[in-house]
Amino acid sequence: MDVTVAAQVLTMVLAAVAIVWHQQRSIDKLRAEMRDEIGGLRDEIGGLRAEMRDEIGGLRAEMHAEFASLRAEVASNGQRLARIEGYLGIGMPPEAAAVAAGAALAESAPAQ
Repeated sequence: MDVTVAAQVLTMVLAAVAIVWHQQRSIDKLRAEMRDEIGGLRDEIGGLRAEMRDEIGGLRAEMHAEFASLRAEVASNGQRLARIEGYLGIGMPPEAAAVAAGAALAESAPAQ
């Protein structure tokens, strides 16, 4: 009877050890898979980060070029407007406006 009880206890202990060993092995495999997946994701994220940096740099350069073009256009329009105002005598002291080249045109134009 003692041998039977000892055999049953030993069987239960061996079964418990086998279950723990199997669980540990499964967990180790999952950890290894997770490490591999995380490493792959890090590589992908690094590539995406570099790609985004390049895109942002390109967009920034494009935006600077557009702003430079817009600035030049606004400056050109400002100069054109200044020439028109000077010709018509608009925005000048009354004495200077009276002798402007297009002063007669400005006086004959209907007021808005």
